[in-house]
Amino acid sequence: MPDHQQEQQKTMRPRYPEGGEQPVFRRVTETRAPYPDQVYQQPAQPQRPPAWAQGGAPRRSRHTALWALAALLAFAALCLMGFFAVSLYQAYPLFRQKAAILARKTFAQGIYVDHISIGGMTRQEAEAALKSQTQQSDNSLWIRLHVDGISWTITPGEVPIRRNIAAVLDTAYAIGRQGSRETIATSVTPFDYRYAHLYHTNSAKVNLYTSVTYDPENVRTFVRMVEQRVNRTPQDAQIATFDFGKQVFTFTEDRPGAKLDTEDLYRRIISALDRHEYTATIAASTEPVTPQVTKVELMNTFTCVSTFSTKLTSDKNRTSNIRLAAKAVNGMAVMPGETFSFNQATGQRTQEKGYLPAAAIAGGTTIDEVGGGVCQVSSTLFNAAAMANLTIVQRSPHAWPSTYVDAGRDATVNWPDLDFQFRNDKTTPVFLVAYCENNECVVKIYGAALEAGMSVELVTNTVSVTKPPESPLYENNPTLEHNTTREKIKARTGYDVETYQVFLQNGKEIGRKLLCVSRYPMVQQVIEYN
Repeated sequence: MPDHQQEQQKTMRPRYPEGGEQPVFRRVTETRAPYPDQVYQQPAQPQRPPAWAQGGAPRRSRHTALWALAALLAFAALCLMGFFAVSLYQAYPLFRQKAAILARKTFAQGIYVDHISIGGMTRQEAEAALKSQTQQSDNSLWIRLHVDGISWTITPGEVPIRRNIAAVLDTAYAIGRQGSRETIATSVTPFDYRYAHLYHTNSAKVNLYTSVTYDPENVRTFVRMVEQRVNRTPQDAQIATFDFGKQVFTFTEDRPGAKLDTEDLYRRIISALDRHEYTATIAASTEPVTPQVTKVELMNTFTCVSTFSTKLTSDKNRTSNIRLAAKAVNGMAVMPGETFSFNQATGQRTQEKGYLPAAAIAGGTTIDEVGGGVCQVSSTLFNAAAMANLTIVQRSPHAWPSTYVDAGRDATVNWPDLDFQFRNDKTTPVFLVAYCENNECVVKIYGAALEAGMSVELVTNTVSVTKPPESPLYENNPTLEHNTTREKIKARTGYDVETYQVFLQNGKEIGRKLLCVSRYPMVQQVIEYN
């Protein structure tokens, strides 16, 4: 401090008399004047009385208490922070250990797959362990099948086996990484929750099992192969031969069939595979299938079903033609569903085949024609077929009634368009026997007999009769000799006739059916003259 300022302060220091009353001091604030050598005083402010004069505790004591409290709190905070720091320092290695465990790509402890513990294994290790364990059992697929004394073996070659190891390991790996928090605790940190959940399986073991995967269609294919081997179609007894001369049948032996219940066998194989019974033995048998027709039944039922005959005339050419046509029909077999055709059976009646000219109806008149008279064979066959209850397909009447059968029971034929046909709607064949003997044309039909005691007859009913005019019709024929006449067309009465099949049971009528309607037109007599 400058000397002049020290001197000034000295002059300003008060002096108190001894024992005198201490004066009230006024605070003097020194402020540096704008100029360095100047000091001026500000007026002193009125002073507050001291704390002891106001009746309270000294101000310095209160401040000291506050400082002490603050220091105590700061010390406590430092202690607490130190405690937490120490705690964290001690827990950090454990945290790192848990975090490392959670980061592992391994299965949780306590997990078993097919009774193999995979806890702590990686996926590759678990998959290898399971494949090693299951491969032996899968390759040991050796199911034995016995059906009617024939044996088969089902191996992976027939039914390839696969296991769902990958899917089961996916499920196992999720254990300990997913789940409900309630299974562990209700108030843990997410980190501790994950750690506890991962090792929860230590106390609560988890057992998983793989399942066999296979294509059921492979089993179907195998069963169909077995079915083709053991199934047998029943062999019906059949007619072996028919001696048309002796009119005697011989028959083949019948043989029962066999049918495997393929659906039941399929279910049993599937059940064994699903139960992992890879060395099971399955025994099955076929059910016998009875043939529809046995030899005994044929022997008792095949007989002469119907017979019909017509008288022959004295015309040798006509009789020769009838014999040839009967011989063509004789020995024919008509199978179930087949249709017999007279024109097809005899073919065209020609001289090369031995047919001779004989009287025949053509254009409403009688003329000599090669093969004349064969209509008697077709008419005889028509009656026999209708009486055997065969289905008449095509039949036409003559221009006028024939002399060898009643009106309505004839069947005319003419090559190639006018034919007689019938169909065998039975389930067994029929055999035709036709021949000429004792001045008769005979047709017999052999086959399965009708129902017991049943027979069929043909009955005709004339619906109308039309008489021809009494006066003839005259036609001039210059080729005739002068003043001569000749009958060209004979007068004939017309008829409308219905033909019925009458069904008899033990000789008593039980029903009838209209078979056909025959219309024979009236013919007026025609006389030629010159």
